[in-house]
This record gives sequence, structure tokens and C-alpha cells, in this order.
Amino acid sequence: MKKILFLLLAVAVSFASCDPEKDVPDVKGKLDPNAMITIRPASGVKLRSTVTGLTALEVVQNAVNIKWTSHYANNAYFETPKHIARTFMDSQRDFNTPSLKMLGIDVITSEGEYYKDLTYATDVVITDVNNDTIAYVPDEVINNARPLIEAAFNSENYTECYRLFDTAFVFLPYPNQ
Repeated sequence: MKKILFLLLAVAVSFASCDPEKDVPDVKGKLDPNAMITIRPASGVKLRSTVTGLTALEVVQNAVNIKWTSHYANNAYFETPKHIARTFMDSQRDFNTPSLKMLGIDVITSEGEYYKDLTYATDVVITDVNNDTIAYVPDEVINNARPLIEAAFNSENYTECYRLFDTAFVFLPYPNQ
């Protein structure tokens, strides 16, 4: 009988010492001001050596800016669309994947505010040193990513937001003139 009581007491103590909040993994993640948005080549884009048009690697090598049009600028709505641009630094180029990176704070600020400038964008283009368009992000890509990112953000699921930042955005090389 003593053994049974001891066993029950041991089980009760082990349950009492469990902190349900502590033992549950943080699946929603935390705000990450260092998060990046990855813009990968769309499925079917040649990564290297093609006869016509730029390859994905050539787009990454030659990209200088990403530009778009949006009714939102600095998270304020404007009746007349604004033209917005960001420059790619060397650290924002991945030659192995190949892909380009944007700062995640262009969508979720370090203070946790949702910025609509990019996710409500149209005419997203990537330009070279001559300001020529070398690739674009189809409007459909932005339109498909927006509700997913907004839903994840509204439920404070940063893990999903950052997963979408890594997978939802793709570019297509602009055809040669």
C-alpha cells in the first residue's frame, strides 16, 4: 500500500511541476526585425545558361533596384498611386539559390506594425544599373500572398508570416527587347 501511495504522490508532484505554458512550443513565433523577404525565380525559370533572356542567376547578378506602384506609401493610403523603390545591397543577393532578399520590415516593422506598401503593390519590377527592367514579380503573386500574410499577421503567427516571406514571392525575367 505504501508503494502505491508513494507512486501516486510521485505522479502528482510531476504533474504539479509541469508548467503548461512553458512546455508548449511557441509555434506562432516572435517578431523578428531581422527577417528577410526572399524573391526567388518562378518555377520553370532557367537558373543558368539559356539562349534567350536573362537567367535567374543573371537577374540576381544585375539587379540594382526593386520598384513598385502602390496606393500605400509609408503605410498611408493615397488616392494617386505612389512609386516606391528599394536598392539591393550585395548582402541581399544569394547567388547559390539564386534569389534576391528584401528587408522584412518592409511588411512587418520592428515595432510589429503591418505595412501595406508592398503587399498592395502593382507593377513590381527589378531594374539594372541602367534602370532597365530585367525581371518582374507578377501582380498575381502579390495578390495571392497578401491575404495569407495578413491572416497570419492578424493571428500573430509570425512563424507563418516569415515562412510566407521565404516562399510566396517569385520573379520572372523580363523578355529581351
